[in-house]
Amino acid sequence: MGKVKVLVLAGLMAWLPGLVTAQTKVPTPPAKALIEAALKDDRAYAITRDLSTDIGPRLAGTEAEARARDWAVARLTQEGFTNARVETFPLTAWERVIETATIIGPYAQRLEVHATGGSPSTPAEGIVGEVVRFADMAALRAAALGSLTGKIAFVDDIMPVTEDGSGYGKAVVKRRECASVAAELGAIGCLIRSAGTSEREVHVGQGARGQQGKLPVLILANADANQLGRVLEKGPTQVRMQVQTKVQPEAQSGNVIAEMRGTERPDEYVVLACHLDSWDLGTGALDDAVGCGIVTAAAKLVRDIAGPPKRSIRMIWYGAEEVGLIGAAAHAQAIKGQAGSYVFAAESDSGDGKVYQADFGFGAGTGPVKEAIAKALKPLGVARGTDDARGQSDISTLRPLGVPVMDLQQDASKYFAIHHTPDDILEKVDLASVRQNVAVYAVTAWFAAWTTLDFRAE
Repeated sequence: MGKVKVLVLAGLMAWLPGLVTAQTKVPTPPAKALIEAALKDDRAYAITRDLSTDIGPRLAGTEAEARARDWAVARLTQEGFTNARVETFPLTAWERVIETATIIGPYAQRLEVHATGGSPSTPAEGIVGEVVRFADMAALRAAALGSLTGKIAFVDDIMPVTEDGSGYGKAVVKRRECASVAAELGAIGCLIRSAGTSEREVHVGQGARGQQGKLPVLILANADANQLGRVLEKGPTQVRMQVQTKVQPEAQSGNVIAEMRGTERPDEYVVLACHLDSWDLGTGALDDAVGCGIVTAAAKLVRDIAGPPKRSIRMIWYGAEEVGLIGAAAHAQAIKGQAGSYVFAAESDSGDGKVYQADFGFGAGTGPVKEAIAKALKPLGVARGTDDARGQSDISTLRPLGVPVMDLQQDASKYFAIHHTPDDILEKVDLASVRQNVAVYAVTAWFAAWTTLDFRAE
């Protein structure tokens, strides 16, 4: 090797470490202090307790959800956030009144059912039809036109219990599509197996997102779907369905928004989100009062330990999430022209299950940032996940606008036996798990709002 080459190489080697350091230098969080404080936190549980007790169920568009918005504005103000306000939007509100299903004939018996959100009513006397069972929506879609004329479609696929809740996406399709597909085949109604894992509690939820359904749809508890299946094995079976619902076409909902102002870059926003509405059978403690408690407590805790943030934190308690992300769509539309000011977003909407994985939706040039966050979260049992996060629940509407997101994946093995059922109550909330979530969100919030890191970097 020539002398000139040696000198060039030596200069390059001397220069490279400085370059690497400059590109990968990420501030070090006070992770130990944040985690220790979070694992003693009671604020998240207190918010969960008070919201689920003071208001109870918070069905979108109802008087209860309106009271919840007022409650949230007052509570966020009490917690030290500023400019707490309501961003209103219209929607069609729906409420259940009567919902029954009964096998008629030699095996007559009542079935445990609830209507899907948006289900239309039957005539007052109900409807009676022969039940035709389908293993899943694919089987229903493959049925011949006219083959269900005057009959009731029964879609019977089962949701498995998994840590990541991965079976929910497939299981919930029947809730959203049975009515429209069965109507085209001539059916007069739908029965569907619960898209949840409880044996006896019915997992309710919206039918077609943001729409009123084409046919009456009743959801069967898993045990009752099994029972109906056994009766069907004995021969042709008829069921009487009775559904009466109340619809208010010109109702109102709203997102509750409040801020913790930044000291250096107040016009850059870190979004921490949850949703305020719930289904109407339980008190919405896990879905999603606890999420609101977690993100609120996390932001407050970091301020207590690290002082005011450099960037502003925008707390969003979304409305009308359960009935089709209506509040999320309204907010995304409202900020579309200023989406560049949203530098980061994360939402808590999977109950109290411990966070086990962090998925990133950042720019391609943020490798060192992702590694630093993953390293800080590792002591909490959180693994480095994927790089294709799309934003959970409401903030999924921000991701198409280019907003960087993180999905903090929670253990969902108990969640789908509880949420959307009468068991969604405070007694099912585990304080230790809530505290672990607060710790995870506190560390994450520090990286987002107490630094000026670029999560869009390409």
